[in-house]
Amino acid sequence: MKLDEIESVLEAYGLSPYQANAFLTVLELRDASVSEINEASNVPQPRIYDVLETLNEKGIIETYEKGSLRARITDPTTFIDSLEQLGEDLYDTADIIDDYYQKPPLEKHSFEIYDDFQQVLKHAVEDVRQSTDSINLALSASSFLQLHNPLKEAIENDIIINISIHITEGSKTGIDDLMPYLRDAASEVRYRETSAPFLALVDSHRSYFGVSRPQSGYGMFVQDQALSTMLYRYFQDTLWRRWEVIHGHGRRTDKFRREYASIRNCVRDLRSYPANRDSLEVTVDGYETDTGRERHIEGVVADFYPSVDDGISVTDADQINLAVETECKTYTVGGFGAIVEDLRATRIRVTRLEDPSA
Repeated sequence: MKLDEIESVLEAYGLSPYQANAFLTVLELRDASVSEINEASNVPQPRIYDVLETLNEKGIIETYEKGSLRARITDPTTFIDSLEQLGEDLYDTADIIDDYYQKPPLEKHSFEIYDDFQQVLKHAVEDVRQSTDSINLALSASSFLQLHNPLKEAIENDIIINISIHITEGSKTGIDDLMPYLRDAASEVRYRETSAPFLALVDSHRSYFGVSRPQSGYGMFVQDQALSTMLYRYFQDTLWRRWEVIHGHGRRTDKFRREYASIRNCVRDLRSYPANRDSLEVTVDGYETDTGRERHIEGVVADFYPSVDDGISVTDADQINLAVETECKTYTVGGFGAIVEDLRATRIRVTRLEDPSA
């Protein structure tokens, strides 16, 4: 490294540009008059005395009188030690920054209680409009109609929306009356014969839970991965899987869905595909489970669990995952509450999927 390249390093140490240039000039001359230093450096003449005096106070040069003011370099051992310590500190700081970068980002946790059910719906509407991946809803006909417009906008923005709907006994509105509205506001709809609290799961980590009552009702908002995972499993087990499908939004070709927010539904369809899966090209959007960073991968399905040979149904399996082989490596992909897999998928697209019966 040349002396002029060292100036920027000395500036990082804390010297001003003029101080760094004057110090290097004195270092080269060893001992010189102020006029000689001024001529050899880039320091303006009106500033040269102040600059040299500051360096003298820092102890890295010495000024003295010998007919006129002069400056000479001092033993640089202490200064060198300070620079080496700065280097170690910078190296340690770089390591710390890298460590923090590799760690998962601090998860935002939020919990709010509402004493009015309409407040639950109001905030759910706002979150629906900001969704980027998927929405799972369990709601009544009246609540659906209040959310219809933002849900329709979300569908137009390519958000996957699953709706479990119930119509209160004695209601003047029947399911046939709602079908035109459900078709343009949901990817898939299942009709539920039993009532249940309002539940909205937005993008896998924001959840709304509410109870509607004649007076006002109540509810809560949760932004927490663990609690949202628990609510998602409640949605899947109690409010979704067991009920009849009354609408699919055209994300199927023959018997296969092309796009999934649920890895369980994806694996259920893939189980009926033949053993040679080379034609199963998939893209996965989601998050790295160890860092929390967003990831997008493309590849082919190398394996999945549970397969038919594993002797366990997709419904009964506690763990569901895919192995996706990309050009670089093979990733394990889990679903909503994935921890041990490489990625937690928020959306899985099957880009080429042929009917095995064809």
